Amino acid sequence: MTFDETPLFSFGDDAEPATESIREMPIKAEQVKDLERAFAEAGMATAQSQRDIIASCVVRPFESLNDLLAKDYRPILRRIEERGTPLKNSGGSAWDNREGDTWIDKL
Repeated sequence: MTFDETPLFSFGDDAEPATESIREMPIKAEQVKDLERAFAEAGMATAQSQRDIIASCVVRPFESLNDLLAKDYRPILRRIEERGTPLKNSGGSAWDNREGDTWIDKL
């Protein structure tokens, strides 16, 4: 290609920077409903417990679920699933509360 030919891509001054052209998508109404359902199923009914989960995934200020972005949905849902499964018997250790017998239990 010679200097006077038109290039395939134009990177002139009129092109906007990539950071300005990428916009953060707000969270969808269906995603908000999914998060509310997940909180309820995990037994996290208090606003403080929900706020703690969200704050552990999102590093910017938020007032409600509607302030979140679509990219926040999956990490929050994953964290709810991780923390929303309490041990059946919280009085013992993880070994004591394990499900099923191991070979050592069968001796």
